[in-house]
Amino acid sequence: MIFIDSWVLIEFFSEGKKFKKARSIMEKIEAGEKAIISTMVLTEIKYRIAKKYSIRKSDEVVHEILTFPNVKILPISVDVAILAANLKIKYYDKEKRPLSFADVINLATAIISKCNVFYSGDSDFKNIKEIKTVIL
Repeated sequence: MIFIDSWVLIEFFSEGKKFKKARSIMEKIEAGEKAIISTMVLTEIKYRIAKKYSIRKSDEVVHEILTFPNVKILPISVDVAILAANLKIKYYDKEKRPLSFADVINLATAIISKCNVFYSGDSDFKNIKEIKTVIL
């Protein structure tokens, strides 16, 4: 099982610079790979696609994500919130690794749901010890 960070989905739906790499992850899911995202991922996608394109486009993208096969969307639980805070305490560095609360919530969701790999394009996730990270 894999975790897909919002960065990957934003690249995929906006056909950004790393669209091909994002598409390869989405193709794995279409081929049967199980994936997890958090409700925080939906928040980030809705906002970023609306700002870049339009609210209508962001609504369409969120609807498409909600209907993806093999993708489970997990809410932010108490366990996720506590682990996220601990991860922020452990890894946050304003200059070198400015992890946001959204970042650590996604990371904690991946760890708690026992994902094998955390996919992102954000280099702040490099060398996280709790889970294998793949930066596109």
